[in-house]
Amino acid sequence: MKRMLWIFPMTLLIWVPMTVEGQQRQFQFKSPRPPLQAEEWVKRGFATLAQGQYEQAIYWAKRVQDKYGNVHVRWFPSWLKRIVSEDAIPDPYDDEGILQATIASFKHGRGLNWKFLIRSTSPAWLIADAYFRKGEYEKALEIYEEMSKGVPPGIDAIAPSRAYLCRKFIAEGYRPPQPPPKNTWRPLPLKFREEDYFILVPLDQACKILGIPFQYKVNPKTGKRTGAKIGEKGLLSLMGRPFARNIRGEVDDMAYAPYEEDGVAWVPFYWLAKQAGIRGWEVRNGKIYVAPK
Repeated sequence: MKRMLWIFPMTLLIWVPMTVEGQQRQFQFKSPRPPLQAEEWVKRGFATLAQGQYEQAIYWAKRVQDKYGNVHVRWFPSWLKRIVSEDAIPDPYDDEGILQATIASFKHGRGLNWKFLIRSTSPAWLIADAYFRKGEYEKALEIYEEMSKGVPPGIDAIAPSRAYLCRKFIAEGYRPPQPPPKNTWRPLPLKFREEDYFILVPLDQACKILGIPFQYKVNPKTGKRTGAKIGEKGLLSLMGRPFARNIRGEVDDMAYAPYEEDGVAWVPFYWLAKQAGIRGWEVRNGKIYVAPK
C-alpha cells in the first residue's frame, strides 16, 4: 500500500468516460504523438505534482484537457541529450525502439535502461492524483471510479486501489498534515538548477545542508561513481534509474532520474526533502525555502 502512495502510474491506454467536478466529459487517449504544447504542459503538471504544488498541477492538467483532451504523454529527461547523441534517443512512444536502444546501450558499455528512464502520464491522472495528495478524496474518488470502469478484469491497476484508499480515508475523516505557515520557512544556502520543470540540487551539498548521512558508491574497477548510500539503508543509483531506496530502505519511485555531470551528481530536491522530513518547500527570490521539520 505504501508504494501506491508514492508511485506515478503509467497511464492505461484505454477509453474511459470521465466525470470531473460534476461535468460529464469523455476522454480518449489520442494517437499519434500529442502536440508539443500538450507535452510540455503535461510535463510541467507532472513536475509540479511531484514537488507538492498541487494547485499548479491541476491548472496545467486542465489546460491540456480543455484544449487537447486526455492525451497520453511519454518523455525522457532532457539531460540525456547531453550524454548521448540526439539520434540515439528512441521515440518514447515506440516500445520496440526503446527495447532495442536499451540492448544497444548495454552492448556498448553505457548501460542505460531506457524503459526505466521514461515517464508517462495523462491530464486525468494528474488531476486525480493532485486531489488525492491534497486530501480532497471525494473529488479524487470520482475520477478514480470512472477510471476503474475501463480496467479489464484481472488487471492489477492503480485506479481501483486509489479508489479504495479514498473511501478508507473519507470514512476515517483523515486529512494529510499541512505544512507550517510560510513566515516560519527559512532559505537554504544551496545552489540549484531547473530542468524539465524540476528543481535539481547537487547531491553532496544538499545532503550536508539537510543533515542526511550519505556516501558515494564507487566502481572499484573504473573509479567512477555509480550511486550513493542515503542514510543507513537507502541506495540511490546514478545510472539513470529513477527507482531508489529511501532513507528507511523502502523502494521509492523518484519522479526525475538522478544523473552525474562533470563530477557533480544532481537529484530532485523534492525527493531529498522527503528523506529529511521536510513538510513544505518552495523556490522564492532565487532561493529554496523550507518549512521547519
